[in-house]
Parts: sequence; C-alpha cells; structure tokens
Amino acid sequence: MLSCGVRLIEQYRMIVNYKKLNPNGFYLLKYLQDILIRFIILYGGSSSGKSYSVAQTILIQTLQDRENTLVMRKVGASIQKTIYEDYKVAAKGLGIDHLFRFQQNTIKCLYNGAKIDFSGLDDPEKIKGISNYKRVHLEELSEFDEPDLKQIRKRLRGKVGQQIICTFNPVSETCWIKKKLFDTEKWHDVPMTVEIAGKALPEELTKVKSIRMNSTKSILNPRTRQIEEHAPDMVVIQSTYLNNFWVVGSPDGTYGYYDEQCIADFEKDRLNDPDYYNIYALGEWGVIRTGSEFFGSFNRGKHSGERLYRQDLPIHISVDNNVLPYISVSYWQVDLSAGIKIWQFHETCAESPNNTVKKSSKLVGKYLKDIGYCDKVYLHGDASTKAANSIDDEKRSWMDLFIDTLQKEGFEIEDKVGNKNPSVAMTGEFINAIFDEIVPGIEIGIDESCTVSIEDYMSVQKDANGAILKTKVKNKITMQTYEEHGHLSDTFRYVVADLCHEEYTAFSNRRKRNLYGNKGAFSYYNPGTEYEYSNKIVYVVPNVNGRFLLVQAFRCGEKWHLVDIAYRQTASMEEIKSSIKEHEASLYIVECSNVYFPMVRELRCSLPEVKVAKEYPDVDKRIAATSDFIKEYFLLSEKKLEDSDEYGSFLASLLDYNIDSENKEANITLSGLAYYIIKYCS
Repeated sequence: MLSCGVRLIEQYRMIVNYKKLNPNGFYLLKYLQDILIRFIILYGGSSSGKSYSVAQTILIQTLQDRENTLVMRKVGASIQKTIYEDYKVAAKGLGIDHLFRFQQNTIKCLYNGAKIDFSGLDDPEKIKGISNYKRVHLEELSEFDEPDLKQIRKRLRGKVGQQIICTFNPVSETCWIKKKLFDTEKWHDVPMTVEIAGKALPEELTKVKSIRMNSTKSILNPRTRQIEEHAPDMVVIQSTYLNNFWVVGSPDGTYGYYDEQCIADFEKDRLNDPDYYNIYALGEWGVIRTGSEFFGSFNRGKHSGERLYRQDLPIHISVDNNVLPYISVSYWQVDLSAGIKIWQFHETCAESPNNTVKKSSKLVGKYLKDIGYCDKVYLHGDASTKAANSIDDEKRSWMDLFIDTLQKEGFEIEDKVGNKNPSVAMTGEFINAIFDEIVPGIEIGIDESCTVSIEDYMSVQKDANGAILKTKVKNKITMQTYEEHGHLSDTFRYVVADLCHEEYTAFSNRRKRNLYGNKGAFSYYNPGTEYEYSNKIVYVVPNVNGRFLLVQAFRCGEKWHLVDIAYRQTASMEEIKSSIKEHEASLYIVECSNVYFPMVRELRCSLPEVKVAKEYPDVDKRIAATSDFIKEYFLLSEKKLEDSDEYGSFLASLLDYNIDSENKEANITLSGLAYYIIKYCS
C-alpha cells in the first residue's frame, strides 16, 4: 500500500496530490520506503520524466524521513543547469518550495533540517565520507565508470535501508551497465499496481514500459556461518515519453500537458532515424548510427530476429584472435537447398580470464556439447592466426593450438582458413550488397540473441579507404589500449567470403573498376517525408542488346526519385508501348535509332510530351561523366527494390558495370537520363 503520496504534514497542512506525479513517481515512492531495496534504476527514453520524478520523490521523502541525500553527476560543472534545476522546478510544482532553502550545491529542508547535497565525481576522493547519507542519486549513470559505482556501493554503509538511485538513457549494448548490472542478474516482472489509501489507481495512470526485480540469492552470513536467503535488492523501471503526462497529457485529458511539438519531433525520428528513436524515444539498448558504418546496409529490424540452430546442418565457426576486449567466435550455418541462406545463431566473446587460445577454444567446445553437436566443425578465420609463434615449445600457431584443443574435446575439425585474408573493403561491399538484395540468391540473417555481434555490426565505422576503422580505447583500470570494435565484424567477413567464395570472387572482379561501388552506392528516397514533385520524366531505351529499359524519375527538391524501372528481355513493340503508357510523366524521352521513330509518333498521340534523343556515340564517356551526379542526386526506392525483380536486376546491372563489360544496359539508360537532366533541368 502506498500512503506516502498523500501523507499529511500537520504543521504545514501539505498534501501531495497524486496528479502531480508520473507513473515513475508512484513506484519511486513505493520503493524508496522499502528497506530491502538497495538499487532503484530508472532507464528509458528521453522526456520520460526519469530525473524529474526522482527529484519529486526525493523531496517528498526528505520531508517524511528527515534523511540526507547526495545527488551526483560525473562532472560537477554540469550540475547547476541540469539536475539541480530539476529539483527546484519539482519543489515549485509540488507546492513545497517554501519548505526548502536552495543554496549553491545544497537544498536544506526547513521543516526538519535534512539536506540534499549536489556533487560531481571529478575527483574519486569525493566518494569518501558518504556514509551519513540515506540515499545517493546518480544522474546519467552512463557517464560514470564501473569503478565509480563500485566505490559508491562500498562506501554507502552504516544505515538501515541505504539506497542508490540511478537514471540514464541506454545506448550501447556493450555498455558496462548492461554487462555488469543487467546481464548478471536473473529478472522477473513486477505487477504495475499502485494503491493509495487502500484504493488501487487506474492502470492507465501507473503503467510504464516495464518493471523488473532481481531474484533471491543465497549468501553466507559471515557472523553466524549460516546460509541465508537474501531478498531481491534491485528494481529496474523502464519508461518512455508515452509514460510522461507532461508530454502526452493524462489519459483522461484532465491534467498534465500535451506537448505537440515534442511528440512531432519523436515522430520525425521514428520515420527518419529508427535507431535513434529506438534508444531516445523507446528507451531500448541500441546504437546511434552515423552514416559511415562499415556495414551501412545492415538493418537490425530487417536482418536480425529468430535464426536458430538447426540440427540437420553442419556448424561453421569463425574466429578472430585479438585478446582484447575478447577473443571473438561467431557460429554460423548455411542452407543451400534454395539459393544460399546464411545465418549466425550464436557468439562467444571470451573475455579475461578466458581470452587465451586454449580457454576460448574450451568455451567453444563446451557450447557445442551443450547443444548436442557431435559432427564435423568447419573452421574459418584470420589467416594471420596460422603464422608460427612462440606460444608453446613446438612453435605451433595460434590456430593450430585452437584446433588441437577442440580435437581433444572430441570434435573433428575441417580447417577452412586460407593463407591470405580477403580484401576488407571488398568483403564489406559484398556483404552490404547482399543486405541490399542486389546479389541474387544470397540471404544473411543474425539471431537476435547475438547482441554483442549486432552491436559490433552496427557500430564499426569505415575508414577513408573503405576498410574497417578500428578505434582504439584505453581500459581505465588496466591502462591497456585495444581496438573496441571490429573483431566480430572480421569473423563475419571471413565466413561469408568463404561460404560464398564463387559469388564473392565474381562480385569482386566486377567491382574492381566500378564507378559506383568504390565510394559507396546510392541513397534512398524517404517515403515518410512529404515532397511535392516538381517534374516527372520517363526515360526510355527501347533496345540495348535485346533489352527494353525504362526509368521513371520524379524530381523532389534537388534530388530525383527513381520511382519505377522496367528492365526486361523483349522486342515486342506492343509490350514496349504499353509499358511506357503505364508510367505517368509530364515528359517522355526515348533514346533510339530511326527504326523506333514510328513508335514515337504513335506515342505522341496519347502522351503529354514525347521527345527523341539520338543514340549517344560514346556511352562509356557519358557513363563516366555522369557517375558522380547519379550518386549524389538519384534516390532509390526501397519499397520497389523489395517488391520488383526488375528494379533489383537493374540496380545489380548498374553496380556490375566496368568499361570492359558487355552488360551496360542499365548504365546507358541512367546516364542518358542524368545527361538530359544536367543539360536541360539544372
């Protein structure tokens, strides 16, 4: 039962109206009074009211229990304009600001003498002497380091029911908060029910995204030497802007505030930047993408999901031997029954103390045994792991030792590691092309349980040469420097290049002199953004090597949206005319020889405007001259790419072009359109 939310302070006749609180606030008041709860963690989206709710409830709790609170941020200079201001606004909103004196870095309760102190953690020495506080509020926990929290946990002692309240926005899947706090506990859901004076509040007033509590633990009492059950001591509250009544208004519309601009801003992110929306609106762990990712075409929502281990297929493992932050092993299967379907179903990130060749291989062996696998294991990985070294007296390579350990675990190993690694940039292009569905017959998927791998695939950046940019970081405890991302991405590249060797080789040969593949390909038209098309053109080449090609392009601002494409083997004049008439435009341009002039005259009888363009004498010159314009100003249709085989085949043909190839149809057509636009529409 929650009584504190309406507690009467007789001297000042002050009642806290529940309509002043968000759902977060109800649960905070509940758990701030629970002496068994050591950690209260609030995380989730921006504008979900986390910090403000903490400020409200700590002010209320200070009035009630006369206990001191310490509020901390990593950097002290940021306190005054952030969290300190939240407490001032919260006190005024509750109508209790007259019960407090607001001084620099301190709020003193005039009713009972308790205080709320504010401090930065610029100096770790500031952690000392915090035992006189009942509560510590860590604002923006993600700014702190793990050792900071460890010190605070150890120093906050000596009083019954001392608590640490944490607030933050989740970002990286590899963040220490997730790895060390969230992933190390067993969690169960907590019912979202709140009672005030014995009466349950309506569910819509108390609903947040989730509430979880950790499980009971068995611990040894050092005094009695008895094993005791330690009650759950950590509660995690996840919320979004939809749980903040000062953004969306109360469910009944009678209080709070509906912030139309804020909601519109979130909606813009939902449509234009789903990864950003996932983190800062929905409060989910994720990665903010920059646009320069090595696997720029990897879409978490589209390419990850349930991709489970199949007992009827062999297992391929791919290994990278960098020991920091971990030795990387990814687990794959491939189904060749209909095309090539490749998927990753597991990962092993062998951190210290398991980041040695023998310990990491034993972890692999244990996992394979756990899933009941006893067939041949196909091994892929970095060619440099096969070089001789001084790991043991026999100077066996890292990979030899890895294989030897797995063999001793009872597995037959087939070594698929080559003597030379494939091109980093080219394998990246190849995998991106598969994700973009422009390499026919190949699919790649990642199981959603491979969270570290997914985070790596989304985070790793591309350098100026198209290779992986492996940014170095320093461990603040060990002071060791290492490459944070890219190792699992390397295992990804190795296994795909091996499993699709023929397709990769053909792709690589085609792309070596490709005008569009070297510097990244095309951008996509955003259907969620409203444009007024100012010009509509259909460009037609009725016959190139027996193919009929048509590109329908609509102008939106300075860009041209490739709305539809016809790309088919036909010589039928009726089929060609029918296709042209089916595509709306204000202008139709037909690049053709004299033999098609009668068709053009016929089209002029039923279409707004039809022009003839003579066949260009040097198409390679035109293709080269217009390539930069095409990359910068043409936008692909993602939906058409998914729905239309012709659209995908056209794009594949476009990307496969080089000056010596016979397959130039797509490039001739698009360069013709680009040439016309540059000449007449700029």
